[in-house]
Amino acid sequence: MRRPFALFVALACVACVPATVVYGQPAPQPARPVQPPPQQPRVAAVTPPAVPQPPSLSPQEQAALDQLLAAWETRNNAVRTWSCTFRKWEYNAWSPADATGDRLAFAESTGELKYAAPDKGLFRVKESKQWSPEQRRYETRGGEAGEHWVCNGESIYEFRHTERQLRETKLPPEMRGKAISDGPLPFVFGAKADTLKKRYWMRLITPPGVADQIWLEALPRYQADAANFAKVELILQSRDLMPFAIQIFKPGGQDRDVYQFDPTTNLIDKGLDLIRDFAKPVTPFGYTYILEDGRPQP
Repeated sequence: MRRPFALFVALACVACVPATVVYGQPAPQPARPVQPPPQQPRVAAVTPPAVPQPPSLSPQEQAALDQLLAAWETRNNAVRTWSCTFRKWEYNAWSPADATGDRLAFAESTGELKYAAPDKGLFRVKESKQWSPEQRRYETRGGEAGEHWVCNGESIYEFRHTERQLRETKLPPEMRGKAISDGPLPFVFGAKADTLKKRYWMRLITPPGVADQIWLEALPRYQADAANFAKVELILQSRDLMPFAIQIFKPGGQDRDVYQFDPTTNLIDKGLDLIRDFAKPVTPFGYTYILEDGRPQP
C-alpha cells in the first residue's frame, strides 16, 4: 500500500466548506464520563464490495455525471492556490462504541493543507487524539505522531517520526509538473473529467431531498488504485462545486477516514508564499536526512 502522501493527493482540492454541516447524522452522546468530540460525523459504515463492480447508469444518469465532471473540471482549473485547515476522523476495528452500539472514531486529528497548481502541496497533522481502551477516553497523541508531507514539484519530503527520519524522494522528470494532479487519487485542482472517468467507475448518489449538495461515488478500475482504497465518497457544494467532505474506505471495507474542512481558514488564490510554504524542510534535531531516488529501477 502506498504511503500517506497518496491521501494528500486526494485532498488537494478541498475548500469553501460550511462549518456547520456534518457528513452524516449528529452523533448521539455516549454514556461514559468522557465524551468523544461532538463534531464526529455519523457516517454509515457501509462495507464496500470486495471486488468493485461498475454501477449501471441510465443514459440520463450518465449525461448528468458527464455534465457535473465537466463543470467541476472548469472550476478546478480556475484555482491556482489554496490553503485550509481540516479535521480528520479515523474509524477501524479498535473504534469505541457509543451507548447504542454504533462505532465512534478511534482517532481524531486536526491539520493543514496547502496547494499551488500544478504540483506543489503540503499535508500536515498538527494535533491528534486517540481512544484509550484502558482509560475509556480520548488521549492526546505525541506531538510527532502525525503525517507530514511537503512536495515542491521536484521532490517529496516525508517526515517519518517513528524512524526519526526526514526522507526526500526525487521525482522523475516525467512526474514533474503533475505529481499532484496525476497522483493515486486525482480528486484535485487540475483533474480532468476524461481522466476521472477512465480511472474510476463513478455515479451520483445524492440522497433524495438534498438540494445544496452533490454526492459522488468513485470505485477504482485498476489494482494500483484499489491497493489504496476500496471506495471514495465525495460531497460537493451545489453553489460552487467545491468539495464539502470526503470519506475514504480502505481496502477490506472495515476501516475508513472522514475529512472535513474549516471555511474560516480557507484561502483561495491568496495568502500563500510559494517559496516559504513549499521549501525543503529543515531536518529536526535528532532526525536523519535520507535522500531517495524516485526513478524506476531496471
